[in-house]
Amino acid sequence: MKKIIVALIASLALAQGAYAAEPAPANATTAAVRDLLDAMHYRATWQASVEQMSKAMPNMMRQQAEAAINGNTSLTDVQRKEQMKKLDADLPKMAEVIRNVMNDPAVISEMETEVVALYARHFSADEVKQIAAYYRTPIGAKSLQLMPQIMGESMAISQRVTGPRIQKAMEQFRKK
Repeated sequence: MKKIIVALIASLALAQGAYAAEPAPANATTAAVRDLLDAMHYRATWQASVEQMSKAMPNMMRQQAEAAINGNTSLTDVQRKEQMKKLDADLPKMAEVIRNVMNDPAVISEMETEVVALYARHFSADEVKQIAAYYRTPIGAKSLQLMPQIMGESMAISQRVTGPRIQKAMEQFRKK
């Protein structure tokens, strides 16, 4: 059970910042990216994303853990029921732990530093300025405002579409 929880926590953490890398060089691009993050209301958007993720997270974690428990052929039905009962009791606490980590100001600052490096690697200063200009338009601001909600709904859609297929594939895998 603990292995399942650790894997779930790791996958959620990776989903939030999978491609961040080394710090960006101090130059015009870095300054432009910092301005872009300001235009994007990066910290507020991060907070809204964490809130959306926090709403979806317990259900995602439960589905993944339930599939693992039900797929564990070494468990009896009684043991499965016991593990599901324990999961249901622990899930709110686990979700709160993850939420606290994601809301830690140090995490947000580190993510911001990493995102600056990411954008600086892929865009020139001029390109970043154009993106920032877009986000300062009404439609750009609207897209930023709706992005956390869209991401949350997108995660739910992905789960609904892929979840049963993954579970079926895993069942077939276990039978081999």
